[in-house]
Amino acid sequence: MATCRTKNTHSGRVIIYILIVVLAAFLVSLVLMLTRADPEAIYRKNNDIRVEVLNGCGVNRLAMKVTNILRKRGFNVVKIGNSKSQTFAETVVIERNDENKRNAEYLAKQIGCKNIGSDIDPALYLEVTVIVGKDYREIFPDVAKEF
Repeated sequence: MATCRTKNTHSGRVIIYILIVVLAAFLVSLVLMLTRADPEAIYRKNNDIRVEVLNGCGVNRLAMKVTNILRKRGFNVVKIGNSKSQTFAETVVIERNDENKRNAEYLAKQIGCKNIGSDIDPALYLEVTVIVGKDYREIFPDVAKEF
């Protein structure tokens, strides 16, 4: 009779452990589902930011390729060109509209750029300028796939 009781106690513990694991998995999936950003909302927010893309490292057609990547992510690229200097070692995101740099910080976070500056100029009708530097492969790893 003692062996039967230990078997029941052991199998009861196994069932409790299984239920705890299932409950934990359910809670983790619920938290992930509730905290996941809505892709459509992100696309709409990106579309509200007018962006200028400038090639700052002299790579042929780089501004156009980066523009395509940003547009796929929903950003409203309104101007493309070359910067005056073609010697930028690193990509820079420059705020053009908001003293608090909210637009530049948001875009920089979206592309993984750490260099953020500010040069407010309301005459440009832009929120952000992106000057693409020689580190473009790190910031835009899919750039080689663009035409």
